Parts: sequence; C-alpha cells; structure tokens
Amino acid sequence: MGMYTGLRVKVTVKEEYRSMINQINRGAGWSEFSEEFPFLSNYALQTRAGLIPNGSLSYMPSSWATGEYPNETPTDGFDTKIDMDTGYWTFQCSLKNYEGEIEQFFSDVLVNIISDSEHIEYFYEEWDESKYYEFVDGTIKLKPE
Repeated sequence: MGMYTGLRVKVTVKEEYRSMINQINRGAGWSEFSEEFPFLSNYALQTRAGLIPNGSLSYMPSSWATGEYPNETPTDGFDTKIDMDTGYWTFQCSLKNYEGEIEQFFSDVLVNIISDSEHIEYFYEEWDESKYYEFVDGTIKLKPE
C-alpha cells in the first residue's frame, strides 16, 4: 500500500508564474508549462507530480481537514487557491513520496516561482509531528527547532 507524506504551503508566487499556478490549481499538468519554463522539465516527468498541489489528504492528521481547536476552521486556510493580485498561494495535499517528489518540488519548482514563504509544512504519516521549512536565500531550508 505505501505510506503518505503531506505538504501544506502558504507562499507568495512571483507575478510571472501566477497564471500558471492558477491553471495548475484547476487541473493543468506541470508538463504543459515546461517549454515556457524549462526549470519544470525534470519535475514534470515525475509520475506523481500532479498530486502537488491537487492530491487528496490521505492518512494526515485530522486537524488538516477540520482545522485546529478551538476555531476548527476547515483546512485552516490551506484551500488550493491563488490570489492573482498578490500571488498568495495556498494548498495542502498528500502523496506517496517514493521518488522524492516533494523534495524535487522544493528544489526545481518552488525556489523558482516564489518570492517568500509564510508556511511550508512536511508531514510523513508515521511521524508524531511535522517538519517546517522556509524560503531563505533562494533555497528551501528546514527551519531550526
């Protein structure tokens, strides 16, 4: 069956990539943009590339779907959407990360399309807690604890 890894993101997308992200959120594939944006080429070849950002939540903490207590707002603002004016992009998804799809998404895609990050959360279903990342000096780095 395999284990799932979840990803929750709140970032600001650079203006030149907002239309692409809007289309990806609506089901377009990363490969549809790899000619225009060659840095997507390798990531687009990943079998499960399309599950970021559109994979369903499987085996993630219940709070990811219902929100954190006491407010319990569903998804806590991680609905899959982008504000076309500000570039504020949010999503949450999960996938079987067998080929390092999430890490490749960080290094090949995210670092190229965002200007800053508010929240990047990575959760493997057998862990007790998430790991948090940040966008610093053009790279995605694990936040110090």
